Amino acid sequence: MHDKSAAGPAQISPFERRETAWQICLPYLQALAIYLSSRLLVFLGIAFGRVYVPAGHDIRLGGNSWYHHLLRWDSEWYKTIASAGYSYNGDPGQAQTVVFYPLYPGLSRLVGEILRIDVADAMLLVANLAAAAAVVLLFKLVRERFDERTAYTTVALYAYFPASIFLSAGYTESLALLLMLAFFLCLARERFWMAAIFAGLATATRSSGIVLLPVLLWELWRCRPPRRFLIEAVPLSIVATAGLWLFSLYLGLTFGHPLAFAEGQAAFQGNTTSVTRLLSALTLQPFGRMDPSNISPAGLDQWFVLLGVALIAYGWLTGIGRGMALFATLVLALPYLSVAGGPTGFTSMARYNLVSFPLFLVMALLAARRPWVVPAIVGIFGGLLMMYSALFAQWQWVG
Repeated sequence: MHDKSAAGPAQISPFERRETAWQICLPYLQALAIYLSSRLLVFLGIAFGRVYVPAGHDIRLGGNSWYHHLLRWDSEWYKTIASAGYSYNGDPGQAQTVVFYPLYPGLSRLVGEILRIDVADAMLLVANLAAAAAVVLLFKLVRERFDERTAYTTVALYAYFPASIFLSAGYTESLALLLMLAFFLCLARERFWMAAIFAGLATATRSSGIVLLPVLLWELWRCRPPRRFLIEAVPLSIVATAGLWLFSLYLGLTFGHPLAFAEGQAAFQGNTTSVTRLLSALTLQPFGRMDPSNISPAGLDQWFVLLGVALIAYGWLTGIGRGMALFATLVLALPYLSVAGGPTGFTSMARYNLVSFPLFLVMALLAARRPWVVPAIVGIFGGLLMMYSALFAQWQWVG
């Protein structure tokens, strides 16, 4: 008996432990390799753009290195916030920093100070590390809920999606995606307080973070008896929206305009009011302005919206779960109701829905019985990703 116990798990050799650890890590490393292969197309797109696409703007936000071409458009606003903080003159018709949420520029500034690097480089470092971590969490979430093959397919479709250029750029998408995936992993384990904390951080990152609150309440209602739900719902809601109301409190105390982040959107939407844009969206006017002949990235956004609607509808009918389906629906509905009714229409909708990872999960499930579909979609997506990267790098496309 003594000899048998001595040969138990406690006697596993260091080599066997390393082999076990390697077997555990290998699928995640392979998922990460899929993502990194898509970044090669981003690099090639930037290189192609520098040679063949004329520059639409001559501002260098970080420097002359190739990767500084990933600092464009909104990156300029985030760099201003990270370097000099917020400013507001009270005029919602003038484009100002208050419409941009604080976590990403604040974190970039902190990383820059710790590592003693330029804030522009810190912005790219934060965005790209967050993207890599998000891919690992996406693989883990789908693998645990479905299977390994579906997880690999989801990662591939997501990594090569044309708008995924913004996972590498100086934007908030990668950080928001990381926080949202962490939120869903916590929900899967019924760790509602941790989920609420990640939701609160997401609301401090970008506006779409607010859609996590209904998902949190839905899952809480599903897992708790009514009385306990009522006890926990209020404090969880406060934590889950903390990023938004703390930012609003800061704007109120600093500038006297707690809703400046919302009112300031008018300057970026042709000085249209939120009510005007909402009414236009509710009456489906953006669909009436669709132009099938527009094959630019902005024109392709309208087709990605239709694809998103179809995938969401199918997602409600499949087994991805009501929480994920609700999340995907709200992620699409938020920019549609608040932005698409303005002069920009469906422009940027592919980027706004980049955090909607359930769309790519549904695509993976649809392609499960058709092995040829995934390479075909990845090939098309990859070509567009390279084109998007070239245009973005040369200030020809705002995203």
